[in-house]
Amino acid sequence: MQQKPNDPRFHRSRSTLIEAMIQLVREQPVVSISITQVVEVAGVTRPTFYQHFADVPSAARAAALHQLSEAYPHIESGLERASVEEVRTMLEKRTVSVLRHLHTDKTFYLNVFDSAGNIDLFEGLVGIVSERMMRPGFQRKTHPNEDERDLKLLLAGGLTWLSINWLRKGDKASSAEAMARRIVKFALKIGDMA
Repeated sequence: MQQKPNDPRFHRSRSTLIEAMIQLVREQPVVSISITQVVEVAGVTRPTFYQHFADVPSAARAAALHQLSEAYPHIESGLERASVEEVRTMLEKRTVSVLRHLHTDKTFYLNVFDSAGNIDLFEGLVGIVSERMMRPGFQRKTHPNEDERDLKLLLAGGLTWLSINWLRKGDKASSAEAMARRIVKFALKIGDMA
């Protein structure tokens, strides 16, 4: 019997597979992980795996997007009336939190980026950043025009790439706090053009 996406069992099995992928990718590169390993760790069958994912790299990408989504808080409502300094402080705080998360789970994320990274992963990352990092002015527009949507994606893509480069540089990179200030400076500057 085919499970349906709104079936709680479907969500539980997907969640179990994602947790198994996170565990495995923390220990080894994606290219060395087999579906057999994933289903053994998850305690599910191969057909269950294939109900959710086409292959191990797609499961690794889903796990990375899930992890980042869980670590990336949503923007609080009511910030439209906040001062620029209050917005800057809030954005820096949330950016430091995400950068620390990335650094703490660096092996996992770099394994996914290096072995399973593709345009779908990058689009997912940019989507999370554009939804949760943009200034309140970007968020409150219910019908942004094409230029505003393009600017939002450009900014989110650039911030995503800066963050990935920062993560790759490791100890040679600036601190999470310094990188957060840099990211927020660009976010505010470009946001002022919107």
